[in-house]
Amino acid sequence: MTIHCKKGNLVTSWLLAAGLLLNSQIVLAQDDETAEATATDAQAEESSDEDAAGSASDDETDANAEAQNADAAAPTAEKIEVKEKNEVKVTPLPTAPAENATQPQVVSQAGDPEAVSPQHDFDISEYVGYDGGFFLNDKGGIYSLKVNARMQAKYTFEAVDTGDDDKEIESNFSIPAARIKLKGHVVSKAVSYALQLDFGKGNALLKDFYADFAFVKNAFHLRVGQWVKPFSRQQITSSGKLEFTGRAMTDKAFGAGRDIGLAFHNNYEKSPGFEWALGVFNGTGEKPWFEGDAELDDTSDEYGEVSGKFTNVPDTFNPMAVARIGFNTGELKGYSEADLEGGAPRFGLGVSGIFDFDADDSDDGEIRGELDYILKVHGFSSTGGIYLMSVQNGTSFGDQTYGAIGMHAQIGYVIKGMVQPVFRYGTINPDGGDLYRQEITGGISLYFAKHNLKWQTEFGALLEKDGDDDTADTIVATQLQLAF
Repeated sequence: MTIHCKKGNLVTSWLLAAGLLLNSQIVLAQDDETAEATATDAQAEESSDEDAAGSASDDETDANAEAQNADAAAPTAEKIEVKEKNEVKVTPLPTAPAENATQPQVVSQAGDPEAVSPQHDFDISEYVGYDGGFFLNDKGGIYSLKVNARMQAKYTFEAVDTGDDDKEIESNFSIPAARIKLKGHVVSKAVSYALQLDFGKGNALLKDFYADFAFVKNAFHLRVGQWVKPFSRQQITSSGKLEFTGRAMTDKAFGAGRDIGLAFHNNYEKSPGFEWALGVFNGTGEKPWFEGDAELDDTSDEYGEVSGKFTNVPDTFNPMAVARIGFNTGELKGYSEADLEGGAPRFGLGVSGIFDFDADDSDDGEIRGELDYILKVHGFSSTGGIYLMSVQNGTSFGDQTYGAIGMHAQIGYVIKGMVQPVFRYGTINPDGGDLYRQEITGGISLYFAKHNLKWQTEFGALLEKDGDDDTADTIVATQLQLAF
């Protein structure tokens, strides 16, 4: 054995050497005691063999004596292991731990001690799993992330009436929605966020990105960012939770869509007994437009010098005010069509208004209002709305005149939680004249996992009457949706 020491530590080194020597003597003494006990046992066995007339009970007594001697030697014995590189490792044999004794360490193969981790009850499902989406939570529950995705694959056949006793056929496959949504809360459970991107229809588009601050949970919230304006039940309802492959024709004529702004609300999307929302938005919508100049090369049909950018932010702030109130009964999911839950009657009624002020003096101010409802009872569902719009007719926002009126209503019944026949009717009178548009559509939806996995097929007609001219377009569509 070689002991290394630094100059000036001679006393310490001698003490260390003396300690090692003393430990070796103790080990040797213990080995001697063990050897003596073994020799005594051997002599006892020889004497027992010579005394052939001894009884069987004496043999049993000798065996018990051997066991007692072995037990007496075990607590003081040590196991000596020779490791690689001429290292000697002395490990005490296991003994029953004393009460309140410190737990031993586990020695790894490399010789590094690893502290024995205490046993805890740990339920990983509280921190990672699936609950309406794949989620991650921190230990304190302050930070969370939930991931959702939705894909819609659709085939559409349309026979367009050109007005001269001829039909123009259009058919195609499309991906109406390919969306990824992230949501959760940060810093505090009172601060939530949501981000939704859509890669369908050949484009990448930001749908939602907002932060929501719950000053008083489910009573007084502030939301800032981009999301669906709180106008019209069918617009607030996600396109993934509809009874048809798309919304009624009234949505494009009167729907508010998404926009950038802020709003105070009481978590109205959860359909509380009384819901309300009041917000101010840009009024430009979610889709960007090109703002600038681009020169087109007539010889190559390619763009030459381009100066500008795509944006959905106006140069001049033209605020749009949006307000909504509603009343709901029972455990109503007011922004999810089809009564997939079943149960006693549940009813919701809402009214919304939009005031598109003419702040930029472009003489295009509008006022839109609507009244909507939803009814669910034992698999039967019905929803619809009435819409009215006025438009500015003069240099002042107050110079309003009739713009359009419309309505839609639909009914459906879920059979055995899976099959739902549906029917919808809608109509619009765009300008108060002789122009009328109607929608008559019927279909069937198959719900394999509620709205997460469903297949919808519909047949419909779009009728238009403008004075003496009548046209009728025929539309057939089928769509598969997968969501999680």
